[in-house]
Amino acid sequence: LGLISGYIGGKLDRVLVLIMDALFAFPYLLLAIVIAFLLSDKIGQGILTAAIAITVVYVPQYFRVVRNHVISVREEPYVEAARALGAKRRTIIGRYVFFNVIQNVPVIATLNAADAILTLAALGFLGYGIQPTQAAEWGYDVQRAIADAADGIWWTGLFPGMAIVLLVTGFTLVGEGLNDILNPLIRYRRVRQPDMDQAPAVPAGEPAGEER
Repeated sequence: LGLISGYIGGKLDRVLVLIMDALFAFPYLLLAIVIAFLLSDKIGQGILTAAIAITVVYVPQYFRVVRNHVISVREEPYVEAARALGAKRRTIIGRYVFFNVIQNVPVIATLNAADAILTLAALGFLGYGIQPTQAAEWGYDVQRAIADAADGIWWTGLFPGMAIVLLVTGFTLVGEGLNDILNPLIRYRRVRQPDMDQAPAVPAGEPAGEER
């Protein structure tokens, strides 16, 4: 959607932007709970309901990132050259635009994975996520551990909580690492920083451009 909206523009772009902005205005967790609640009556509670709820929640963010990048890429000289040579719109999007835009998606995916885990755990805690008969669910385990904590059995909630924290932290660190590797601005700053640190200091009172 971001590719098509950013490249074609026009009324389609305005409609999609309006829809995505409306979805983006809601908090992630609240929107996921509402979607899971609405789907629970039709397809039941389970893996499919949780997957659809989390997917819909994070689609607007990917849409905005891809669309904004496509808008800048479509004005590049190589895209203009392909358009002048008579390349079809589908060919331009698939060959020249897509591969220059998709490089930002893995970074966003790893960063959003941490939020998605927290959202899934919250859905499981409220009873709208993965059911215990389908698969293990840490949010459901934490919810069941509340009653055990009142009886002094605290460790039943400790280990699911630690698993959530460690996994979220791991995905966050991976996302930050990918951002440092793939972001050219950060690479440029890291290359320039040692050179600036090794630059000779100018004595006080001496003009910087004067030769001795």
